[in-house]
Amino acid sequence: MTNTTQRPIGNQVEGQSQVDERLRQAILDKKQAQIEAWSQQIEQLQQALQSVSSELRVETEKRVIELTEARDQAFAQVESLRRATQENWETLLIQTDHLLQDLATRFHEFVERSN
Repeated sequence: MTNTTQRPIGNQVEGQSQVDERLRQAILDKKQAQIEAWSQQIEQLQQALQSVSSELRVETEKRVIELTEARDQAFAQVESLRRATQENWETLLIQTDHLLQDLATRFHEFVERSN
C-alpha cells in the first residue's frame, strides 16, 4: 500500500514555491517599471533645461544630478532584491520600498519647487 498523503503535500509545497516566485517577480517588475518611469522623467528634465535661463539651469541641473544618483541607487537596490535569497528577501524588500518612497518624494518635491 502506498502512502498518498505525502504527494499532495509535496505538490502544495511546489505550488506555493511557484506562487512565491511569481509574486516576487511581479514585485520586481513593478519596482523596475517605477525606476524606468523616473528615468524618462529625468531625460525630459534634461531636455527642458535647454530652454531655461543659465541661473535656473544650474540649480535645476544640480537637482537632476541628485535625482539621477538617487535613481541609480534605487536601481542597484532592486538588483540586490532580484538576487536576494528567500531568507533576506523581506528585509531587502522593506529597504527597497523605503528607498523608492524617498525617490518618489524627491521627484514630487522637485516638481512642486519647479511650479
